[in-house]
Amino acid sequence: MTVLWIAGPRAVGKSTVGWEVFTRLCARTKSGYVDLAQITFTTPPLDVAAKARRLDAVLRVHREEGARHLVVTGEHHPDLLPEAHLCWLHASRDRLVARLLLRGEGKGPPIPGDELRGAPEADLCRSAEVVPAPPAADLVVDTDDRAAGEVADEIVDRFFAA
Repeated sequence: MTVLWIAGPRAVGKSTVGWEVFTRLCARTKSGYVDLAQITFTTPPLDVAAKARRLDAVLRVHREEGARHLVVTGEHHPDLLPEAHLCWLHASRDRLVARLLLRGEGKGPPIPGDELRGAPEADLCRSAEVVPAPPAADLVVDTDDRAAGEVADEIVDRFFAA
């Protein structure tokens, strides 16, 4: 099973782009999608080892069910799935601020448990951080002024060419 981990800074579009990649892969073959944040909601928050156990369980089920591809989105932890191909999404600080403000207003993609919704504007602006791609990134994709579908098409073309 090919595992693609889509990561990047907060509000860069990981979940939206990841879902778009997943839907394109489903049209071709049996595939799966997992958003790390969505499977690790707990109070208190999970440590990396607990996140790893949950991710491993999901990965195992997808393998057992015959998935050929798995798309993982969320904060990248290189030790969790060392076999995963890493796709790093990049956006300028201005674009990140704009996306954070939209999410703070409850606009943009609906994300269950989104801690940005209703956050003060000043806090949202301060949280915009351009994070460089780690050296292990297999592909870095700029998302500025591009629709999620266009970014997904590029990723699928680069990683899953027929």
